[in-house]
Amino acid sequence: MNGPTHQFAGAMAALAITQNDTSEKSCALHHPAAAISVGAFLGRLPDMIEPALGNPNHRQFFHSFGFAGLLGYGLYQLHQKWQPQDEVEKVAKNIALIAGSAYLIHLAMDSTTPKSLPLI
Repeated sequence: MNGPTHQFAGAMAALAITQNDTSEKSCALHHPAAAISVGAFLGRLPDMIEPALGNPNHRQFFHSFGFAGLLGYGLYQLHQKWQPQDEVEKVAKNIALIAGSAYLIHLAMDSTTPKSLPLI
């Protein structure tokens, strides 16, 4: 997958996350333009952490099924357990949910390529 494809998928994941929350959980990131912008940037996060730099075998731990499982569990816990007390915590929680969702969609897309993802 290429960068723009990952950015588009990250933007759509972010938009879905923010539009799914109830109004009492909402914050500034629930505006569609903000969600799409943040999600598009974060959709390339795995490649920022482990850049290809001309190496087709750049996928290591942060591009693995193991990391995807850990991240998915962490996002589930974050979404279910953290009850923000103020606006700053709401924004922090939403950024974390958007970042994690954009990251996971990136890994899901990479898993469909011929190189796929390593187990760990």
